[in-house]
Amino acid sequence: MTSLAPKFAVMVLGLVAAGFAYSKFTATEEESRPSHRQLYVYEDGVCNNHIETEYRWFVVALLCWGVFYMFWALSIVCDDYFVASLEEISDVLGLSPDVAGATFMAAGSSAPELFTSLMGVFAVQNDVGVGTIVGSAVFNLCCIIGGTAMFTPTTLIIDWKPITRDSFFYGLSIAGMIYVLQDGTVTQSEGGSLICFYFVYVFVMAMNTKMMDGINNCLGVTEAVKLDDHEFDGKDGDEEDEEGGIISTAIALPLSAIFSITIPNCSSEETKKYYLITFTMSVLWIGVLSYYMVTWASKLGCMFGIHPAVMGCTVLAAGTSVPDAIGSLIVAKQGQGDMAVSNAIGSNVFDILLGLGIPWFLNGAIYGVSLNVDADNLVPLSLILIGTLFGVYFVSLASGFHLTKPVGVVFFCFYFIFVAYNLAHEFGLISY
Repeated sequence: MTSLAPKFAVMVLGLVAAGFAYSKFTATEEESRPSHRQLYVYEDGVCNNHIETEYRWFVVALLCWGVFYMFWALSIVCDDYFVASLEEISDVLGLSPDVAGATFMAAGSSAPELFTSLMGVFAVQNDVGVGTIVGSAVFNLCCIIGGTAMFTPTTLIIDWKPITRDSFFYGLSIAGMIYVLQDGTVTQSEGGSLICFYFVYVFVMAMNTKMMDGINNCLGVTEAVKLDDHEFDGKDGDEEDEEGGIISTAIALPLSAIFSITIPNCSSEETKKYYLITFTMSVLWIGVLSYYMVTWASKLGCMFGIHPAVMGCTVLAAGTSVPDAIGSLIVAKQGQGDMAVSNAIGSNVFDILLGLGIPWFLNGAIYGVSLNVDADNLVPLSLILIGTLFGVYFVSLASGFHLTKPVGVVFFCFYFIFVAYNLAHEFGLISY
């Protein structure tokens, strides 16, 4: 990421210069200025105020840099603070990597989805959270696990038991969501039942060691210590990436300074005891950075006239899952494939049970009324979620639970099929 910063900065400067030259040397009179062709026309005032109209390319350049800078900031938070706090939490609580990935890591990196769902219920008062969480769930399964398989330098061998456990609970979560949404209304008790089921999931995770030992005893399997032929620490062959040079260091200095002031670095012996503060502050920063990244990406889509449906199932769904993706890739490079996969699936369990359950429960507790949701697309959405779950699990099973690059390509193809279906449905090419 740091090696890309100078190149991206130069590209943005070039875009600003080109935009300035274009606006300076083209026709100056308003009536002779050609209007740009729009793929989709948004409502007046959404993204055509004076600054965005008069300094279009300058604003585009700033937004591009802003999205990249937020992505860079997320990678710093996840790499330097979030993952370090997870490692310390795992050590203190005696958690296995897959349990830590499915609980604490999933909960922390799913903060954007929870914030989006809360805003949907209490700010704009619609069911935007459902659409965001469905799109994010498909992205988590297909692209995060697929990206982990494709971009990790070696083949990751994952244990079948954690992925089977997490897939089972994710399937139950989908069934619970379908049951709650089938009548088009959500009551306080239904929201509370989803929250309670998440605590059942956490309880099972607390019993994970005994459960896994019991399965091994039933199968007559002796658990061996995992020894990797090549253990990755995230720096193999990429030492120059960590250094980044003077320009990258200078560009990242504001981020590093803000994070070092607000987040304790629990990777050192003296500050290990502050791991809970590190975890909490990392989650808060992940939520803030993700919000601005998604907002600015949406503004870019608006300025270029890209249809909201295209933005919704691609940029926005992927944008809220960036923390999950970064976290999974970081731990996968360290050889923790089980943790990376459990994070992706555990994030979906968190999104459905708490990302939807908490706003729905609070809506009933605060307003005392049931929440009306759109259940018209419930059947296709349910088939999509269940289909991607079965597809990812059985492809992993067929590969012997080896995450190879071809397996990653297959997972990405699943996501492209989902995007194609979603766009065809949104544009009326298919009715179902």
